[in-house]
Formats: sequence, structure tokens, C-alpha cells
Amino acid sequence: MNKRHTAKQQVREEKYFLPKDTHAIFRAANDQQLTHLAYCLHYGLSHEFDEKKGCYKVAKRLPVVSIHPDVQQVAKQALLHRERSFVSFAHIASVRKLKATPVGKMVHGLGAGHVRETSLTIHPMYGIPYIPASSLKGVVRQWWIEAYGEGKEAAIEQSNEATAIFGTQQRRGCVQFYDVYLVNGLQLVPEVMTVHMKKYYETKGMPTDDQSPTPVSFFTVKVTDVDIYLSCLHREHQQAEKLLKKATEWTMRALEELGIGSKTSSGYGYFRNVRDVTEQEFLPLMKQAKEQIESEMQKQQQQKEEQYLASLSPEERLVKEIERLTTNEQDQQKSKSELYKQVIETKNKEAARALDDV
Repeated sequence: MNKRHTAKQQVREEKYFLPKDTHAIFRAANDQQLTHLAYCLHYGLSHEFDEKKGCYKVAKRLPVVSIHPDVQQVAKQALLHRERSFVSFAHIASVRKLKATPVGKMVHGLGAGHVRETSLTIHPMYGIPYIPASSLKGVVRQWWIEAYGEGKEAAIEQSNEATAIFGTQQRRGCVQFYDVYLVNGLQLVPEVMTVHMKKYYETKGMPTDDQSPTPVSFFTVKVTDVDIYLSCLHREHQQAEKLLKKATEWTMRALEELGIGSKTSSGYGYFRNVRDVTEQEFLPLMKQAKEQIESEMQKQQQQKEEQYLASLSPEERLVKEIERLTTNEQDQQKSKSELYKQVIETKNKEAARALDDV
């Protein structure tokens, strides 16, 4: 018995969900060292041996996933980089920034292919939960169909505004929707949903009371607030600003009335206090960036002038310095003292004529 048990234990230890080299690295780390949530949720799955079936199965109970400080740091840098990119982009496009507060928890990508049969959408680069831009646009589009199109898809093509914003099969929309990063106050909360009539939902029988409930574990996302961006290139449409403002209004209402993601019928994915903060938060950044660019341009121009003056002879440099004088009091005082003294000492006639014209 002991030998059989030892042999079985060895077999268990040789079972991997990852390639051996990846498993060796992953196993050496612990939950506090994993800074990409995709590894925690998609690869670092706890598993248990099913004695009855003689094979490994993914453990039903979800692990508690703590958010590593590096994840927060990466997310913070991603948000900062994105904000700066939008500020630069705003020189050729209209940009609107929204801020929204989730009513509760969110779950996006629940039905995506996954060994657990319940997934969560994780950004492939930053390793953070997010809502893809396609989902955001899809929700706003569906809200419009229900609100203005009487639930009919064809109604979009009959509306100039909706066609311009969302596009059709024949033309693309002029408004761009962007991914929504779920990072502010991020928490991953395990939850359980219980399927009571599994055979019925699988179309294998009637909804009888003798079927055993099947608990299914899944992760939800909890954040304090989210930033949402929309844009419209000026060259895409003559009324870019007007269309973007209308799309912004529809987005605000869609998130509050329809929600986004999976299980919205159970209350997940809804938002409140969705507001346009473009004037309060985004435009000041644009003004600051513009002032910084102008300041840099002035410095560069000043450096070029200094280099040019340095290449001149002392006599030529004195003439140019006099020609650059303005009518302000400081320059006038300089012309009467320092520069006048230099003209007298050098006996520079051209400089004297230039000083006489000031």
C-alpha cells in the first residue's frame, strides 16, 4: 500500500497546467511576487486530485488574490501615459473625459473561454482588469437602439447622427471609444453563483426539483471610480465637436441605465454619477501642456539667438544687441548706460547710428 501510495503521489507531482520550465519559475514565486494578474487568474490555478476519476481538477474554491504594489504602480504609470497621450492628441481632435462611480462590483468576460468556465478580462500588457473599447461602444449603441430605434437595428441607418457616430457596414463611425482601465482602488472579490437547474439550462431535461445545485465560482472587480475617454478627429466630420458631445451624453445614460459587462441582470456593472469632467480636469492639462510647449520654444529660440550672437565679431554683436532693444524701461536704461559706454569706448559708428534710432 505504501509503495502504491508513493507511486501515485509521484504521478500527482508530475502533473502540470504549464510547461515544466514555466511551472518551475511560477512555483518558485508566491502570490505576493506575481505582478501580472493574468498569471494569478489564468495560470496560477490551484488544483486538486479527484480520487474517484483519478485525475486532477481545478479547485472549486477561488484563491484570495492580493493586488501587488507593482501592479498599482504599473497601472498608475499607464494612466499617466494615457492622459498625456490624449492631451497631445487633442491638438488634432476633440476629446472628452468622463468620470463614473460603479454602483457595486463588475465582471467583464465571464463567458470567455477558460479552464474554470468563468473568466475575467485582463489587459495583456498591463496585467490589470479592463473593459474593452468594443464593449463600451456596443453598450452605447445598444442603448441608442432601445431608446431611439424602438429596439430595431435598422434604425441606426435612418439616423444621420447615429450613423455618423457608430458607423455602419458601409462606413466607419467618426467617434472613437477607448478601453476603460479598472485600477482606482482595485480589488478582486471572489463570488459564487449557483445553478439550480443545470440539465434544464443545458437543454437536457425539464426544470425539476430533484436536480442538485451546482455552485460556480468567479471573480468580480471592485473599484472606486473609472475614467472614460471619447474622441473625434476634426478631419473625420465637419461637426466633430457636436457629434462627440452627443456621444458623450449617450454614454453617460447607457452606463447608468444598461450597465456593462456580464450579469447586469443581477445588478453587476452599473454606474452612478457619470459626469463630464473635460472642463474641470482635462482642459487645464491642455493649457498647462500648451504653456510648457511655448516655454520650450522660447528657450530654443533664445539658445539659437545666443549661438548666433556668439558667432559674430564684438562690433557686430554690439550692433545686434542694440537693434534688439525694446521700448520698455529696462532696455531704455540699458541703452543709456551700459551700451552707450561700449559705443563710446569702441568708437563703433554703426552701433552709434543704431543707438541713435532707439
